[in-house]
Amino acid sequence: MMMIRRWMAIGLGVMTLLSGCGSKSTYFPLEKGRTWSYVMRYERPDGKTQEVMQIRTLGKADYTDAKGASETAYVRRTSSGTDYYLSVKPEGVYRVAKRVVVQFDPVADAKPRLVMPMGKNLRIGYSWAMETQPMLIQWQGTFAEANGSVKPFDMTYQVAALDDTIDTPAGHFTHCIRIEGEGKITIYANPASGYQEVLINQREWYAPGVGLVRLERDEPLNMDIIKGGKAVMQLVDYSD
Repeated sequence: MMMIRRWMAIGLGVMTLLSGCGSKSTYFPLEKGRTWSYVMRYERPDGKTQEVMQIRTLGKADYTDAKGASETAYVRRTSSGTDYYLSVKPEGVYRVAKRVVVQFDPVADAKPRLVMPMGKNLRIGYSWAMETQPMLIQWQGTFAEANGSVKPFDMTYQVAALDDTIDTPAGHFTHCIRIEGEGKITIYANPASGYQEVLINQREWYAPGVGLVRLERDEPLNMDIIKGGKAVMQLVDYSD
């Protein structure tokens, strides 16, 4: 679930806050046993309006990287049974592998995918690009059979704020980091309009000691053959 998925005070300074993944001040906690519950509310073409998701950290596990070397990473499991393998480097937290329920072993990403910058990279304006897939856009009627799924595209992310305040059902969170993403996909609308570019936007807020508390995704598209929508994911409960 790419909706998901990216998953995760300022007064002492950014370097102190992100000194280690075991620290209560980190914006992407990975301690074994921690859990998070989210509710995702949609405006989407198929009429689906809500979904509940849980995430928990299992601890560390081995995987084989893209070069065939054995490595160790933190593992987070979603309520759908998907495992995400996360590696912590001084400059950030990276997703390095993934395992879905029908797989016995995790499959390494072709290259590590930055999830959360750390250290000197956690500053306003720092940016990076990563491939993602549409969460909400769907072909309509018989066009779905003819076109299949919408292809992946690159999204550029950047650190937009270091001291936001966010309210969710799980509580009031201050000193949050806001990460914003922007990408474009090209859609063939019809013979008259030809190809059109659609701008995709995403915003994520991470609270110190908690992780991801809110995510917003906007895929504005409303054509006869293909439609998009909006999604808001909020933290409703969590445990240390």
